[in-house]
Amino acid sequence: MKKLILIAFLGLAFMNVNAQQVSENDLPAPVLKKFKKLYPDVKSADWSNKDEDYKAEFLVMKAHYSVTLSEKGDIVEKKEAVAVATLPPTMAPYMSKNHKGFKLKESYKITDAKKVVTYEVHGKKVNVADKTSEEVVCIFDAKGKFIEDGEASPPADKKDNPPVKNDK
Repeated sequence: MKKLILIAFLGLAFMNVNAQQVSENDLPAPVLKKFKKLYPDVKSADWSNKDEDYKAEFLVMKAHYSVTLSEKGDIVEKKEAVAVATLPPTMAPYMSKNHKGFKLKESYKITDAKKVVTYEVHGKKVNVADKTSEEVVCIFDAKGKFIEDGEASPPADKKDNPPVKNDK
């Protein structure tokens, strides 16, 4: 039991070394300016810092969003919740075939700094026979072609915010 506690503690310590929580007051001015331009109606975000990038996680109408910005305020990555109806149609057959019993929980559109789009779907794969389940995360390209399995990460609990303004 002591080993398990030690492993859990070291895991949390390692996570904290990789990404540090940051107060909005401690953000570089270009980061805060760009965030407020992209999301002027968001009143509350959880900020973290890893290397020279700053990540904000927040809710918009109960949907999870995040944006990662360089210290100069350039977009590194945007992750936004999307409706199932907006996902490429090739994803559903893939999930049905390769993850029998899959139940979708949430889906995201991820846009990187080069404007390359990928989709990330999160859900549970339920085994009806033994009534077990496992978390499933799959990554797809912009056309819905499977790329790889991802890692399940629990979303942070945040306050609800109004809809976002398009950055175009």
